[in-house]
Amino acid sequence: MSKNICDCCGDTFSARRAKLGYTVCLDCGDNQAQSQRASWCVVPLPKQGYTLATRKEDLLYLNQKPR
Repeated sequence: MSKNICDCCGDTFSARRAKLGYTVCLDCGDNQAQSQRASWCVVPLPKQGYTLATRKEDLLYLNQKPR
């Protein structure tokens, strides 16, 4: 059985997780996911529903009315 070492903290994690393609342990993966989700913004658009904006530049051009 080979040891799977986390890229972030250096702890070992399960072989099943490594088989799925993960290179980090569950705790480090959760921390990475939380930091990425913190940068998301859900924007309601008229007549379209909701859309996910992950970049601030996307917010600048949403819901612009032509004049």
